[in-house]
Amino acid sequence: MALERRILDAIRDRHSVVIGMTRSGKTTFVANALERLGAMSTHTLFVDPKHDDAFVKLGKVCYTPMQVYEQLLLKQKNIVYRPPGTAERIAGLDRVIELLFGLHKSPGFKRVRRVIAIDEIQLFVKKGGSKAVEMIWTIGAGMGITGVAMTQRMQLLNETCWSQSDNKFIFRIEDRTDYLKSRNLDHFISQQEFFNDEMNKYWFYFTTGGGKWKTHKPVSINKPKSRRRLSLSRW
Repeated sequence: MALERRILDAIRDRHSVVIGMTRSGKTTFVANALERLGAMSTHTLFVDPKHDDAFVKLGKVCYTPMQVYEQLLLKQKNIVYRPPGTAERIAGLDRVIELLFGLHKSPGFKRVRRVIAIDEIQLFVKKGGSKAVEMIWTIGAGMGITGVAMTQRMQLLNETCWSQSDNKFIFRIEDRTDYLKSRNLDHFISQQEFFNDEMNKYWFYFTTGGGKWKTHKPVSINKPKSRRRLSLSRW
């Protein structure tokens, strides 16, 4: 099943969090969304701390903030940023976001719509805070920049991301029941049996705001059929 246009519009226009265990469908969902948004003239930046070659297709791969900045100046629509090791990871993302936000204040860039997806976002947050994350989730939307925070457990998610995101997508997770209740997710707890069933492992639970939550079938994977054509195949 393909992502509906209204979900793509929601991700483009408002901040999102995407939570799910390894192999729950979380990253494939985000990759699918970024590819579709790119086709809709939305610029994207995928932050890939794991340097996963499966996501090279999401854009021009860069390894330093200045490489990212060069591609931004060239108006490269889709960029993958692979930050350095642990010691420099946080500072690297902070610099990328500083450069990007500065550019969005310049003529010729103000009208660019951009989605920034950060995989394993907890790796960039030190002692509960992150300069880059705070900039994206507090002032980004007003500049046409929205964030997608990705992590494996809800407890690893930065508080700013959760509270400032209208869009929430929850795949199979292992968070404790008492923690889910603290997030007012009693309605999700009641559906755990469904999501823990192996037959439903790629389904997800989501809201795009307004207090309405729904279940969604697995998202199709884009696979190349030939050099020029793409087809959709189910999980």
